Amino acid sequence: MRHERTTSSPGRLPTLAIALFAAIFVATGPGLAASWGGSPIPSPYATYDSALTKRYAALSDMESADGDSSDEWHFWYKSRDADGGYLVLPEDPAHRELTESDRAYARQAYRRLLRAYSSGMPATRTAPLADAQANFDCWLNDTEEGRNPARADACRQRLEDSMAIIDPQIWPAPAPKPVKQVAAIDATVTDTPARQAQPQRVAAAALPVRHLLFFRLNSAELTPEALEVLDSAARDAAAFPAADIRVAGFTDRTGDDEYNRKLSLRRTAAVSRALRARGIDVIRVDEVAIGESTQAYPTADNVAEPRNRRVEIEIGLGY
Repeated sequence: MRHERTTSSPGRLPTLAIALFAAIFVATGPGLAASWGGSPIPSPYATYDSALTKRYAALSDMESADGDSSDEWHFWYKSRDADGGYLVLPEDPAHRELTESDRAYARQAYRRLLRAYSSGMPATRTAPLADAQANFDCWLNDTEEGRNPARADACRQRLEDSMAIIDPQIWPAPAPKPVKQVAAIDATVTDTPARQAQPQRVAAAALPVRHLLFFRLNSAELTPEALEVLDSAARDAAAFPAADIRVAGFTDRTGDDEYNRKLSLRRTAAVSRALRARGIDVIRVDEVAIGESTQAYPTADNVAEPRNRRVEIEIGLGY
């Protein structure tokens, strides 16, 4: 089903402008995914795409009824991309202005949703996961705006109701271990279960793995040196396929706070794209735009410190 925008209430874009915009939109290809932070990656989940199409269309209609044309189009883009067979992920809370408590909940919920994706649940738990994703985006949007707290709370409750079905299948409760008598392990024997398990313990102990790359002043362009670091990071990410990847962007203190937050977001996006180009699943990557607030080498304001213009890649568990 293709969702059509037919709004004509006061304050909407003029008909001619809408027609021109739609023509540009169609010509540019998959859903202008950059407008909502996505990317034109084909989705392997046709049934799930159909479910998301309907849910994002409903969110678009809800925002239309509120008179919020910006969010109306935002959700319509996501509906259109899903309808076109492209991967539509939940919103990244790093792109939203939230209180500390709301941000903490958003990051945790976001990771739960991505875990469900990486577990293949769009194919097996289609309706609950689609409900969870749409209600997460609804809660995130309404919480940031702060104009409809009752609806935000309702979306959060529906998100949790859906995740109550999904979470136990991602993190099932461990089976009780039987108690039994075992013989003492001969230290001279190498082929024992305990020793066979050792490489996995060593691998887990090797995490987290960290990589650091730097940028030129006011730039998000990857330097040749940064590309070498990315090659190494991609190899480590491939070596730990079950691990999460946190990409955190930082700036020096030249420029104001908002400019630096956006610059750090551009840097994390550049690194994420480069990891994806090296075969790393986008679902594993969590982008965090920190800006100038955390300095590796503290300086006064407006000091151009190259060691602070960085992105940190951390490969670990439980982010």
